[in-house]
Amino acid sequence: MAGEDDTPDRSGQAKSPSGLIGAVDNVLHLLRMFEDHETIRVNQVAQRMGLSRSTVHRLLATLSHHQFVQQDEGSRGYRPGPALVDIGLSVVVNIDIQAVSRDALTRLRDETGETAHLACLRGTDVVYLDAVESTQAVRASSRVGWSVPAHATAIGKVMLAELPVTELAALHPRGELAKLTEHTIGTLDDLLLALAAVRERGYATNDGESQLEVRSVAAAVRDEHGHTRVAIAVTAPSSRAGTGWTESVAPTVTRIAKELSERIG
Repeated sequence: MAGEDDTPDRSGQAKSPSGLIGAVDNVLHLLRMFEDHETIRVNQVAQRMGLSRSTVHRLLATLSHHQFVQQDEGSRGYRPGPALVDIGLSVVVNIDIQAVSRDALTRLRDETGETAHLACLRGTDVVYLDAVESTQAVRASSRVGWSVPAHATAIGKVMLAELPVTELAALHPRGELAKLTEHTIGTLDDLLLALAAVRERGYATNDGESQLEVRSVAAAVRDEHGHTRVAIAVTAPSSRAGTGWTESVAPTVTRIAKELSERIG
C-alpha cells in the first residue's frame, strides 16, 4: 500500500509503516513483552526498545495509573495489571461463550420455533454475536454482526437492567434516547421504569421497538460471580407472536439462559 515501507532493516525485520504514533507504538511493544516474560524491569525495557530509562518510567507510570501494569513491591518489576488481565479474559470468555452457546440457541429455536440470538453489551449498543434461525418460511432474520441501540431491544434491555442508575445516566447524559420506531423508548426516565419491570420479572421484551412487526423476549446469561456477560433472545414476526406469546415463551427463554449460565460458570 502507498505510504508503507516493508523493506527489511539491518536486523532483518520489516520497517514500521509510516504514520505510526510513536508513543502508542512504544506502549504496545512494551505490553507485548509480557508474551515472553512474567515480569519486566525498567532496564530490560529500555535496552530492548532502545529508550531512555526516564521514558520507560513515564510509560510504565501511565500504564500503572490505568491498571494495565502493576509493580511488585519486592522485585520492583512490573507484571500485567488487572485492567490488562480483564481485557484478555473478556475476549476469551466471549469466544468461549459463543462456542458453548450454540447448543443453547439451537434448543431455544427448536422449543419455540423462532429465531434465537446471542448478544453482548458494548456501551449504549448491543452487538449480536450468534444466531440460529427459525426454519419457518416467514421468520425473523439473523442479526449477527449488527450493532443496535440497546434500549430498543429486549436483549439489550435485559443487560442494561444489570447496570446501576448512575452508569445508565452517564451513558445517556442528555436524557434523550434515539427512537428507531414509534414504539421505541425515548427518554432515560422511561427507560429506568422499563428496566425496573425487567428486574422484577426476570426477562425483557421488545414489541416493535427496533423493527416494526418484530417481537422478542430476552434473558441474561450470568457468570459464576453473577455478572451478566451476554444475553439470549427469541425473536418472531408479530403476525405469529400475538396475544399470550410473550408469556408462553418467557419461561423457556429464562430456563435456557439459566442453564447456559451454569455451563459457562
